Amino acid sequence: MSDVVKDFNTEELIDYLGRKDLKLKETHFKILRKEEITGLAFLKLTKEDFRSIGFALVFEEISDDDKAFEHCMEDIILKLSNVETMTDANEATRCEFISSILHASIAIAKKLTSQDIFIVLQKDISGEDATGRVDYAIKVWKTSSVLPKGSHAILRLCSDSGATRECISNK
Repeated sequence: MSDVVKDFNTEELIDYLGRKDLKLKETHFKILRKEEITGLAFLKLTKEDFRSIGFALVFEEISDDDKAFEHCMEDIILKLSNVETMTDANEATRCEFISSILHASIAIAKKLTSQDIFIVLQKDISGEDATGRVDYAIKVWKTSSVLPKGSHAILRLCSDSGATRECISNK
């Protein structure tokens, strides 16, 4: 998402966020207008910044003894101990670490949301924000009353010239 919104002015940001299934209300958009939040400023907002401008956000704390989190940290430490140097890390090296983080994140998100969430590797995507092959696609099967049963949303994590870009869409 960062590559998409970083150059947006306030109205372009509001239009973009309004098209996403983020459960934002008109009061949120009024706050963004009042504070004149642009795309780049939006990306730099911290949890405290969101709260200070009037967003009531819910953040879940992850316990240090969460099994998925522990496994992720152990896996990363093991991988770091086996990699000669990280100064010239290439995409393959980065993917090794991203994979551990993605799997742990999905396990934690499944537990917190009771949603069916899955990773799809090497997926072709096509949408308004991005098109092409991605390294990982994360499917979230919705069971809420907002979407028809069996429909789903996809959070697509795209690799773009070695940098990670997030693209969110509903399919």
